[in-house]
Amino acid sequence: MKKTSKILIGYLIFIFALQSFAVFFSTFWSMVYLQIAIFMMGIGAIIFQKIFHHQKFIDMGFRLNRNVLIGPAIAIFFTAVLLIIHFWLPYKLGFIELTTNEDSEVVSEGLPPSSALLIIIIASVIGGMIACLFGEELAFRGYILPKLEQIFGLVKAVIFCVIIFGLWHLPAYFSIYSTGAAEQGWTSVAVMLFAHGISAVPLCILYLTTRELYGVSLYHTLVNTMQYSIVANPAFGELSKHALYSMKVNNEIAMAIIGWTWQIAAIFLMLGICRLVKKVVVHRDASEASINDK
Repeated sequence: MKKTSKILIGYLIFIFALQSFAVFFSTFWSMVYLQIAIFMMGIGAIIFQKIFHHQKFIDMGFRLNRNVLIGPAIAIFFTAVLLIIHFWLPYKLGFIELTTNEDSEVVSEGLPPSSALLIIIIASVIGGMIACLFGEELAFRGYILPKLEQIFGLVKAVIFCVIIFGLWHLPAYFSIYSTGAAEQGWTSVAVMLFAHGISAVPLCILYLTTRELYGVSLYHTLVNTMQYSIVANPAFGELSKHALYSMKVNNEIAMAIIGWTWQIAAIFLMLGICRLVKKVVVHRDASEASINDK
C-alpha cells in the first residue's frame, strides 16, 4: 500500500508539473502545449501502470464487454438531461438568449448555423473523445481513481479524485482560460475550480460502476463540446471565445440557482441511474444463470 501511495504521488507531481508549464506561454501556444501535455498524461499513466504497478493496460478501462454499450448510453442520457436543464429550459423561460457568435470561425465562413453546428459536433466529439480516452479520463479515472480506491477505499477515493481534478485545472485559468474567471479575481477562480471538481463526481460514479473509459470519455467530451465549441462561456475566456453561439444571461440569480442545483442533483441522478443499471444487469445475469442451470 505504501508503495502504491509513493508511486501515485510521483504521478501526481508529473501531471501537475505538465499543467503548470502552460502559464509560461501565450494563450494560443498554451492551447497547443496542453493538447500535447494531455496525451503525455495518458502515456505517463500507461507507463506507471505497466512498469511501476506491473498491471495490465487493458484493466484501466479498455476491456470490451457489454459495459462498452452501457457506459456511453448512460453518458448520452445524462448529457440530454444536462442540456434540457442548462439551456433548453432557461431559454424557454427567458432566463437566457442565444445568438450567433460573430467571432465563430465557422460563422465567418458563411455557413448556415445548422451546418456549422453539425460540423462542430462531429469534429469536437471525434477530437475530444480521443483526447479524453487517452488523456484526461485515462489519467484521472483510469489510473488515479483506482489507485486512490486501493489506498483509501471507494468514498474517500472519489473525494480525493475530485479535489485533485479541480486543482489540476488551476493553471488553465491563467493560460487557456485567460480573460475568463481569472480576470474577475481569485474568488471567481475558486468558485470555478470548485465547480470543476464537483462536476467530476458523476464521472467517478460512472467509471466505478462500469469500470470502462468509453462512457466517461463520451460524457466529458460532450460537455466540453457544449462549453467550448457550441455556447460561449465567459468563465472560460479565450478557449470558449470562438463558440458557435453567444449566451446573454437575463436572470443571473435564476441561472446560478439552476447551475448549482444541477451540480448537486447530477450526483444523485448518476447514483440512481448506476444503481438501476446494476440491478437490471444482476437480475438479467441471475435469470440467464437460472435458465442455463435448467
